[in-house]
Amino acid sequence: MYRALLRARPFDCEEDAIDAVLTGKIRPGDAVIIRYEGPKGSGMPEMFYTTEAIASDPALEASIALITDGRFSGASKGPAIGHVSPEAAQGGPIALVEEGDLIRLDIPARELSLVGVCGQEKSPSEIEQVLQARWERWQPRMARYPSGVLHLFTSHASSPMQGGSINAGENSSVN
Repeated sequence: MYRALLRARPFDCEEDAIDAVLTGKIRPGDAVIIRYEGPKGSGMPEMFYTTEAIASDPALEASIALITDGRFSGASKGPAIGHVSPEAAQGGPIALVEEGDLIRLDIPARELSLVGVCGQEKSPSEIEQVLQARWERWQPRMARYPSGVLHLFTSHASSPMQGGSINAGENSSVN
């Protein structure tokens, strides 16, 4: 799994991804994408249960990757790529991945890229055009938490690349 070409299986929350793993809808060669779980999406919960569900299936643990804008702890196993940034809630590339896209994973080269659409590899310029069209159609999702502490956090959190911490800038009502 240091180098792999995988089929994208995107999910907009961890619960849907776990269900797909546990009910046999995920197959060897899939890239399980869990998005909208970053700091602004849902407060950045740990994807522990999904990694455990994958690790408990010998056919999956050595043949798929989990990619998320959520987070992992030291207990994660197998190819688990987290803290993807910019996150889906901010319109990052992870929000644009569709079912059947091809994802190239090259850990030694530190590369994770979308290289195909509908199971067909495309040139970099074709991929750029597809992603641009998808980004133009992309709409921000409604806040998962419309009120309360998690609403305050997700409304003011920074990027995972900046630690996901509260951004208490000049227009912020958080002290």
